[in-house]
Amino acid sequence: MRNNSELTLRKQKDFIKVYNSGKSKGSKYVVVIYRKNNLGYSRTAFVSSKKVGNSVERNRSRRLMRAAYSSFKGKVVSGYDIIFVARNSINDAKEKEVEKSMFGAVRACGLINSKNQTDNK
Repeated sequence: MRNNSELTLRKQKDFIKVYNSGKSKGSKYVVVIYRKNNLGYSRTAFVSSKKVGNSVERNRSRRLMRAAYSSFKGKVVSGYDIIFVARNSINDAKEKEVEKSMFGAVRACGLINSKNQTDNK
């Protein structure tokens, strides 16, 4: 298993590649932008812009997204760079609502292993 720092998308050039040539799907609380990375593992990033709110609200939205993603990350296929962008509607959401919204968006992207699609929700 890889350590967490290798599973996190960090370099600006990687973000630019995902934003420019990736595909996206939106849900009520997040937008998922993804791109194949030709690695044996997936890397993720959780982004919250100033449109979401002040620093407290942005940090809370990133925490919510990370917690929600951890509940289903074992079902996500390998080999993708995935960026989760918070929408400002996430401010009033509970963790379970965000989890359901994120899982639906990731499933709509086709990033869930087909044998596990019915296991969650």
